[in-house]
Amino acid sequence: MRDLEPQQLIASSVLFRNLQPDEARAIIGRLRVITYPRGQRIIERGVLHGQLYILATGAVSVLLQEGAGALAEVTLARLGPGECFGEMSLITGEVPTATVRAEQDSTLWSLSQSDFLMLVGDCPTLSRNINHVLSERLARTNQLVLSARHAECIWLHFIDNPDVPLERSLALHIAQALAERSLKRVLLLELCNHEQSTTLRFASHPDQLRSGLLACIQSPELMGQHRAPVITTAGRHFPALATLTNAADQDQPQAWDASGQEAIQATLSELAAHYDYLLLVTTHTTPAPFAHVITQHVARQCQRAIVLVSASQQALSLAQQADFLTSSAFSGTCSLFVAHVPEVPTIGAQDRYATQLGIGLAGTPLTNARLERLLPADLPLLERCWQQRASLSQLMPGAQLTKAIDFVARFIARQTVGIAFGGGGARGFAHIGVLKRLLEHEIPLDYISACSIGLITPALYLMGKSLTEIEETFLDIQHHIVQWRFPRTSLFSNQRLKRAFQQLAGELRFEDLTTPFSVVAVDLATHAGVVLDRGPIWLAGLASVALPGIFPPVMIGKHILVDAGMYDPVPVEVARKMGADILIASELAEQPPPVHESARPWLAETEQHQQHNLYTADRSPHIVDLLLRSYEMAMATIGKHSVSEADVIIHPKLHRVSLRQFSEGHKFIVAGYEAAEAALPALRKRLPWVK
Repeated sequence: MRDLEPQQLIASSVLFRNLQPDEARAIIGRLRVITYPRGQRIIERGVLHGQLYILATGAVSVLLQEGAGALAEVTLARLGPGECFGEMSLITGEVPTATVRAEQDSTLWSLSQSDFLMLVGDCPTLSRNINHVLSERLARTNQLVLSARHAECIWLHFIDNPDVPLERSLALHIAQALAERSLKRVLLLELCNHEQSTTLRFASHPDQLRSGLLACIQSPELMGQHRAPVITTAGRHFPALATLTNAADQDQPQAWDASGQEAIQATLSELAAHYDYLLLVTTHTTPAPFAHVITQHVARQCQRAIVLVSASQQALSLAQQADFLTSSAFSGTCSLFVAHVPEVPTIGAQDRYATQLGIGLAGTPLTNARLERLLPADLPLLERCWQQRASLSQLMPGAQLTKAIDFVARFIARQTVGIAFGGGGARGFAHIGVLKRLLEHEIPLDYISACSIGLITPALYLMGKSLTEIEETFLDIQHHIVQWRFPRTSLFSNQRLKRAFQQLAGELRFEDLTTPFSVVAVDLATHAGVVLDRGPIWLAGLASVALPGIFPPVMIGKHILVDAGMYDPVPVEVARKMGADILIASELAEQPPPVHESARPWLAETEQHQQHNLYTADRSPHIVDLLLRSYEMAMATIGKHSVSEADVIIHPKLHRVSLRQFSEGHKFIVAGYEAAEAALPALRKRLPWVK
């Protein structure tokens, strides 16, 4: 930065632009030089100062107080040589509403209030320039405040094997997926030296590399780089990349003293104002001297922490300590992902890792943390990405690791999807069409819940069955439904249905699946809804289709489990509790809930055409039909409330079909497909990347 003498100051400052020679001489004659060390507050909010300042050398920050304490200060602007501040208080006579702090050792020229007011009256050009400066400053302040309120800082912490740098490259792939899924501005800021970065290697666009944190502190004008676009001419979004410091900056002690820490906090706030997501990357090997300082300030800046723990025993042991999560500076939520898992990432394996990490156990650092997913190991694929400088989504979009990283990105963007499949007898065929259309549009099914017949389609899909095989299974089910029995607890026996479910699922358990899946039932012993998400899948299926009076209940100890259709026919809330952000309901109710109507018209018609047995029906419906129609009416009424929490409701146009007429159910597949197609516009509002 160049030193500005009074003549140079007049030439460079917007405040003194286009001055007449006599005006310039009058101003220069009243300027007084003053110096401030880095970290000193030049103007204090609420304290009348009586000076106008013009910055000659150095840099200052303008801070707005949004709450109690120093941590509530938000950086509105960073000013460099030639810029002025303090004029508003002189004009209005009111105390200043913002604080100005020196971010470097700074030299300023000052004007007293009396000199300033006299010059404004004597120098018309100065008066016009002041109006221009105030107008621009107000616009910039409004823009920064509004944008800062929409930015979200995510703390991305790695506990990995430092001998395998490729493990840490997951940060780049997460950032790339986040940019592609959210279609928003993403900055990946590695809090390390330039030479230690594992993400800068992947920069593929001229303006993808941005100035680092310390560089922006030392040269505020570099902040302008962070306003550059993050989208290619072809419309592909990419993350901006930056690091904390160059190697030469690490040993500068002034960067880590008290005033330097304030500058870090202020610059992080200003960076966040230029992006929608700011991913701040730290590791358990972050080098001294700034590990503690950075951790503290990242903790204060971020609302959420996402910890990626390598599946190695050493990393898992380090994660159990997780001292940074107990820091008073961090009050946000913490989510864990175990990465580089060598086995199949099943729900059972996830349970074992959660137990090993002590997640949820009282008195541990991870008491309030949650293990969200396991990420499969695929170092050969990461090596290919490293060599070709390409992201996972570019190189191999269908790989299991790519899909897992995509989930992490959508988790950050709050785009995880849960779908609830509702009950409805043979109308359950419609779920096949719904599933088919969602898969064609690559709608992710991150969490699945189901009730009654709604469990068949997702369960078979999660078992690896094709849609054709699922349809064939539905057609075969009708042969196992009708098995009359002496009606002690039900009209039909469930023994054939039990054998059919056991043949389909075998010994497969919920723990063997890789997607969280829940089935709901009702416990008549406790009058409570029951979520079945562990144990044999066939047993949960048998309980969930146990229609009261038609099939016998399933006994588990003292618990009496029956179909939940009259309690929660479309379990949307269950999908939300599983962790889904966006909720889809696939509802099979054939008609709206019944409404009251008058019996007078058909009473009058009966009296007119019948003389005998006036109020006797010609033929009463079969007991099965009576039970099913009563069940359907209750399900339609309750289902209206059950789907009220859904973000998107898929409601196929269906007609009544008997429970025993599964042979006609295949007609509903097309209805389900068309209903899912009609719901796509609503889904695109939630998932902007969907084609």
